[in-house]
Amino acid sequence: MQRIIDPTAVASLPSPPALTGTTGFFGPAVPGISVATRLRYWFANMLQEELMSILAAASITADTTGTVFNQVLLAIKALISAIPHGVQTFTSTGTFTVPAGVTAVEVEIWGGGSGSWASTTTISAGGGSGGGYARKRVSGLTPGATIAVTIGAGGTGGTTAPVAPTAGGASSFGSYCSASGGSVNGTSSTSNPANGNLGGVGSGGDLNLYGGDGGQAISSQGGAGGEGPLSGGIENSGTTGRPGYAPGGGGSGASSIDGTAYNGAAGAAGFCIVSW
Repeated sequence: MQRIIDPTAVASLPSPPALTGTTGFFGPAVPGISVATRLRYWFANMLQEELMSILAAASITADTTGTVFNQVLLAIKALISAIPHGVQTFTSTGTFTVPAGVTAVEVEIWGGGSGSWASTTTISAGGGSGGGYARKRVSGLTPGATIAVTIGAGGTGGTTAPVAPTAGGASSFGSYCSASGGSVNGTSSTSNPANGNLGGVGSGGDLNLYGGDGGQAISSQGGAGGEGPLSGGIENSGTTGRPGYAPGGGGSGASSIDGTAYNGAAGAAGFCIVSW
């Protein structure tokens, strides 16, 4: 890329004259009726300087001898690569520091999944539930500022002691958005654990989703674990429950298939993705 070099060129950018005529497009000559649209010097200067400004923004010096005409392309690539961008994930509670040059981030957050119920010798168990999910674009941030990130733990599975399962923990990104963990269904108990647990839900996001409810036990099979949004649920293994899938999935319920009581399983922990 270079400015025009010619004996007729002038040393400094001239002011455009008073413009007259129609704003529009270049037109062809129509013999006997009209002439082709003229390419005026001020229009050529405008195009030239628009291109030169891209080079200047990328601190690229115009090459007046080059024969490979790609400087504008290289400048655009350099400007794009200079834009701060990245991804940080959290699998446990921590702190997000806003990177230099960044004033807005995209946040996705999942609550922890609940544990599943243990079976009795005659009743199969309901599945654990998925944590909720929230997605939010957070703007107006100050580079260098810190934001607390809380990641909810997965709930513990019920045992044949008997002990009931526990709820998943809530996750949050500062005060901007949060997602509750899967909760324990009050209609189930250690002596009658057939009903699945209830999914958590996102809050404060531009998009807020419920986690999947735990599946109800059917006959001798334990209930499926509820999914965390964008993660899968999990089927029963046939005996002991199986841990929930990350992020935020609930454990599957235990079975009573052979007349034996089996333990439930833990839910998966929550998760957070911050991108910019």
